[in-house]
Formats: sequence, structure tokens, C-alpha cells
Amino acid sequence: MAKRKKSTKKKASFSKAIAKRKPKKKVPFRDIEKDGVTYSFLDEWLLDREQARLSYVEGWTTGGLSVPLDFGLAFHDCLEWIAKGRSPKTIKKRVLDEYYARKLSKQKKLKLTGDDYLKLEEILAIVDVVFQSYAGYWEKYDTGMQYIYQEEPFHIKHQLPSGEIIPIRGRWDAVYEKDGEIWLMENKTKGRIDEEGLQASLPYDLQTMLYIHCLQQNLGKPVAGVLYNVIRRPGQRRKKVESISEFAERIQDDVVARPDYYYMRWRVEFLPEDINNWVSRSLEPILEQVINWWKSIKSNPFEPWDSAEHFQNPTALFTKYGRSRYFDVITRNRYTGLYQREKE
Repeated sequence: MAKRKKSTKKKASFSKAIAKRKPKKKVPFRDIEKDGVTYSFLDEWLLDREQARLSYVEGWTTGGLSVPLDFGLAFHDCLEWIAKGRSPKTIKKRVLDEYYARKLSKQKKLKLTGDDYLKLEEILAIVDVVFQSYAGYWEKYDTGMQYIYQEEPFHIKHQLPSGEIIPIRGRWDAVYEKDGEIWLMENKTKGRIDEEGLQASLPYDLQTMLYIHCLQQNLGKPVAGVLYNVIRRPGQRRKKVESISEFAERIQDDVVARPDYYYMRWRVEFLPEDINNWVSRSLEPILEQVINWWKSIKSNPFEPWDSAEHFQNPTALFTKYGRSRYFDVITRNRYTGLYQREKE
């Protein structure tokens, strides 16, 4: 009897070992029907379905350092910090130092070098001086706003004409009420600013109109328009003989001397029919195509090539900034500079 028991234990442990070696079933980073879509996904999907799949389904994203992206993200963290009633004077220690620490904790995953971290110090030093001046410049105007939301995440279920329901997710920078009207506030950091072009394109802008539509659905009230708040990212370069602190001081002097050049706001009003027309003519046709695409590949989203709805856009390998972030994946099957996000 003892030998049989011993044999049973061996078989059981052997079965567990086999089970451990059995590969796990792949799970999409995001499931369109359950997790919904975001502005970033729609923007990428309209450019190229395959690159959107690599990002949204497989979870690939870029590592390394991006001056425009990291400046924008750090600046938004500062805005979120003061939206909670904290002083701008505390952002260096409580926001920017923590931003640096988060990057440092992901050093291996992001594949950051020593030079990257030196550049990051420079970026955050510039964010600090630009934000301090920004907070003082708009202080009186912002104090008079009656905020409904600040840095508020949203999750709206949108029913399409076909009857399909697709969730839309995102985050409103700010929503406020003034003179009995509700306004969306969009905060953007940009290196180059086409004032006339931006104002003319806002009634057609995917993110602006998507967020206004979702805001109306959330509040059950009309939204008067958008206050488009733009912060210019300084374009100066640090001299070889300059320290980071000396460079930041030079940036600060320029920002203080030319605040109108760095800080701009436009208030653009929308009629109810403007928003309704955008939803029926732009948003819903796009979402109908997205849901059809997802249904055609969801049985095997990691090998989607049997679907007639899925294709790779050959013109999307290059953007106005150069090669797309998935250029090497598509052309060489190389994932250099990328890492996979973990499903939340």
C-alpha cells in the first residue's frame, strides 16, 4: 500500500509539472467589445489597422525617451497636481522628481541609457520653469472658473445605428461652467503652433469632438464648446558650456519676457447641430467599421490575416516625424526599442 501511495504522488507531481510547462493562452491587451476604444486607438487605427493591432491587441509600445511626449506627460502631471488644490511651488519635489523616479524604476523595460536620463533631467527642468510661469500667467483667469471636472476619467457606452454598443474611454483635462454654459478645456503642449489652422480644424478634430460628445452623454446637457489651452514647448537647445540649471534659467528669462508666445488659449463655440453632425458623419461610421473589424479578427487577433477587414496600410510606415514606431516590426520583424505592456 505504501508503494502505491508513493507512485500516486509521483504521478500527481509529474502531471503538475506538465501543466506548468503548458503555454498560457494568449490574451489581447485590450478587447474592443469589453474594454472599448480610446482616442489614441482610433487615431492609430485610422492610420493603419495593423499598427493599431500591434499596439492595442499585442500591447507593444515604444521605450526610450521622447522629448515631445515626456514634456507633455510631465506637464499634464503638474496640471493634475494643482487641480487638486496643491501649490505650483511643490511640483519639483512632488511631481517632477517622482516622474523621474518612475522612469528610473522602468529602466530595463524602457531601455534608457545614461544619456537619456541626462536628457530627462533637462526636460523636467524646463517643465518646471515653464509651468511656474504658466500658473502665474493664468492664475486670475482660472480662479474664476467653476470646475465640474479636473483630470477626470470617463467611460461612456455608445450605441451605434446598427444596435452595437461600444465603450469609449478617456480623460477630460477639465470641464467648467461659466455664465451658465458648460465648456470643455483641452490642454496641449506643442513645439509648433499653427494658430489659424488649429482654430479652423477644432470642429473636425477627432479628440476634441469625441470628448465633447462623451461629455454631453455623461452630463445629459449641451456643451457650449472648447477652451483650447496651448503651451508652447521651448525649442532652444542647451549649449555645450551650459549646465542644466543655467539652461533652465535662460528658458525662464525668455518665457517671462514673452508669455504670449508660450501661452495661448482659444474659445471655440459649437452649435448642437455641429456636434450631432460630427457624430453621425464621422464618429459612428468609424466605430461601425471598428466593430466589424474586431469581430472579424477576435477569434484569433494574433494572426488576423484571414480577415478581409484587416490590412496593413503601406503608406503608414512613414509619418511627418519620420519612420513610424512599428517600422522595424513590419519591415524586419525586429522589436528593438519596444516593450509589451501588461494587461491591467
